[in-house]
Amino acid sequence: MTGLREQKKQQTREAIVAEAGRLFGTKGFQATTIEEIAEAAGVSAGTLYNYFGTKSTVLLAHLESRVSDMMDAGSALLADPPGDVTRAVQTLTRLYLDRFISLERELLGEVIAASFGNRSDLLPELIRLDELLLHQLETLLGPFAERGALADGIEVTDASIAIYGLFATQLIMYVSVEGTPPAALRQSLARQIEFLFTGLLAPER
Repeated sequence: MTGLREQKKQQTREAIVAEAGRLFGTKGFQATTIEEIAEAAGVSAGTLYNYFGTKSTVLLAHLESRVSDMMDAGSALLADPPGDVTRAVQTLTRLYLDRFISLERELLGEVIAASFGNRSDLLPELIRLDELLLHQLETLLGPFAERGALADGIEVTDASIAIYGLFATQLIMYVSVEGTPPAALRQSLARQIEFLFTGLLAPER
């Protein structure tokens, strides 16, 4: 019986997150109400508050589901990455970029604002999600560093943070510059990573 109860709770949670994501995408985060999410998910507003507490927490759960998909796709790439380190990093960061910009622009703006603001309800979890993506970048770079592909003295963690900063900058551009086409963001990120790696790669021997 306990197992069935937990399964029902998980199904309810997933329904709330799915409907919230759909409404955030069609109406925008600010215009969507808790009551609308609850009605779409087939639960009462009180039940929704029991699961999440605030609309921002629902947003975070929606983002977590996207990051989980992103991590799965990244893991598949790590299993068989391109042989060239620059190309490998460009491929992984483009994967991240494509999945983030598939979010509704206002929704992504809310996430970025929380990252730079004092949102105690969101910030710790956003930091954790950042750390997951950074760890995946480190995992990608590690074998290249072991093979001597990176210049002497380059720390994998430092390189990963620098790369992640370039990726985050493209997200900010997408949110802040109306009408920025995704193709331009992809091209800009690829160029910046190539430029960065001219200083990270070991000289050919």
